[in-house]
Amino acid sequence: MEQELLTLSQYYGAPAVTILLSTHRTHPDSKQDPINLKKLVTMAENQLYETYDKREVWPILDKIKSAEAEVNHEYNLDSLAIFASKDVLKIVKMPIPVTDRIVISDRFEIRPLLRALEQKEYYYVLTISRNKIRLLEAFNDTLVREVSNKDFPFENTQYYTTDHMKIIQDSYLDDLVKEYFNVADKRFKEYYYAEPLPVILLGDAKMLAYYEEQMDIKNIVIGTAHGNYDDTTPHEILKITYPIVKQHLEEKEQQALQVIDIAQSAQKLNTDFGDIYRAAQAGAADTLYIEKTYFARGTVDEEGIVDLSEDPTAEDLTLVAIDTILNKSGKVTIMNEGALEKYNGIALVTRF
Repeated sequence: MEQELLTLSQYYGAPAVTILLSTHRTHPDSKQDPINLKKLVTMAENQLYETYDKREVWPILDKIKSAEAEVNHEYNLDSLAIFASKDVLKIVKMPIPVTDRIVISDRFEIRPLLRALEQKEYYYVLTISRNKIRLLEAFNDTLVREVSNKDFPFENTQYYTTDHMKIIQDSYLDDLVKEYFNVADKRFKEYYYAEPLPVILLGDAKMLAYYEEQMDIKNIVIGTAHGNYDDTTPHEILKITYPIVKQHLEEKEQQALQVIDIAQSAQKLNTDFGDIYRAAQAGAADTLYIEKTYFARGTVDEEGIVDLSEDPTAEDLTLVAIDTILNKSGKVTIMNEGALEKYNGIALVTRF
């Protein structure tokens, strides 16, 4: 999704069409999703024909209608975004709520995508025991997959003993378990190197301590939960891991606020939108922190002076600033509503 965001932020050219649809994860509510999408596609078609020459509209409309036909609504999340222009077509399912709407401009409306990246966390779950190790990949409370191949589930068919004299020697059994965990970690590393994500460990406290000792890659575990999960369903596992992930995201937001405070003390913080816009254009932006409901509309003159406006038809300068920052190797973090109240909803940490 990060690569899609960067690609979409780099696009400039009218008409760029963004269709945002609130969707449903479960049946029968999801039966309404294709109906509602068709309504939005029709609205987009009408608006395009009202504003642009039909020769410009036709290729874009073909893309939108092909996207409409392509979407499998049996696997919807909480929302759907379609981005279409003469050169681009992207369909993104997101685990965040949106308001149904169409945006036709010279840029794509990427803020929901940014918010989806900020408010969801992809992560691995490893269930650990002396008998079996499972690997799952999830985001928030949704299972992406449980790995089922030659690597995982990894059942312990070798690192144990039936010798009674050795069984009563705790240190011998512990060494076998640690060897088993070491092999498991080597298998897991291949997945982590392919896609580095934070990790949640589930299992008996003693087993988790042993497993973490064997992990070659440190500081990637964001939480643990105790118990035996050898045969627990993925659905039940995610009921346990999701609160851990939510706490992790809350901690990340608090860390962001600390970064902002430090930048303010170091005089590397801009909170006036005009200053933020000019810093973005100059390539001085390190990280923009912005509330998900913040908008700044207006105009910019030849000297770069920003004149904000309440006119809902004025250009969305927030989107211009976000696109510019992303394309000049800066970062953008979407915050919850009210998190940046003391900064009026927006704050930019500068590089110098």
